[in-house]
Amino acid sequence: MSLFTDTWFQTIRHLKTQIRMRVWIFMNLIQPILWLLLFPQIFKSVSTLPGIGGDYLQFLAPGVVVMTVLFGSAWAGMGLLHDIDMGILSKMLATPINRLSIIASRVIASMVILVVQAVIIFIIAVIMGVDIVTGVPGVLFAIFLISLLGLGFAAFSNGLAVLLRRPEPLMGIINFIALPTVFLSSTMMPAQLLPDWLDTVRQFNPVDYAVVGVRDLVLAGYVWSDLWRSLLVLAGWAAAGLAFGTLMFRIRAE
Repeated sequence: MSLFTDTWFQTIRHLKTQIRMRVWIFMNLIQPILWLLLFPQIFKSVSTLPGIGGDYLQFLAPGVVVMTVLFGSAWAGMGLLHDIDMGILSKMLATPINRLSIIASRVIASMVILVVQAVIIFIIAVIMGVDIVTGVPGVLFAIFLISLLGLGFAAFSNGLAVLLRRPEPLMGIINFIALPTVFLSSTMMPAQLLPDWLDTVRQFNPVDYAVVGVRDLVLAGYVWSDLWRSLLVLAGWAAAGLAFGTLMFRIRAE
């Protein structure tokens, strides 16, 4: 069988598995909605600061979409760990299935779910009063940007799962990486309000490039100087994540 065919059938399998976990999907949708509801109230006093524009919900919404994809993709490796523990992976490796399709299908399935969730969060944000100046084309562009971010994290998470083969160290590493990358970015505050050292660090953070790109599309329009930079960095991050995941699978899966 071809790489495409093997990937297709396995992706369908993973999607069916994730759709059956309704509680997991529900919680992944409720959490960003709570962020949209609570954070504008918590940070209401900073709405008049430079770079926010008087409406913190408008400023925060792009960051919430990015966080939804980030956290969802960062935990993508847990499904592979389940297959390892249940012996499913070893049985699949005993078949003539294309090896790359195993990791590719998991990454694609994770991204399909996360893209749907991101679209739902965009819709909810618009209902709550967020104005997206670039309209539907801008939303599609934003989805593409955050898909590159999620692709990198999902592949990286699956690579870690193969390397570590235990949930405890994987959970520790993901917790150590995911949340700090949010705070080491302009997700919560404009870059001009960040300390100099944090502003320097954020320029090496792929999450910040996703936030800047999506925020431009929501608030300012097609700021191509930012968007091209975001595209290049996020494409590089996706390629690096895929390379790491593929390498770990080739080295440690069998």
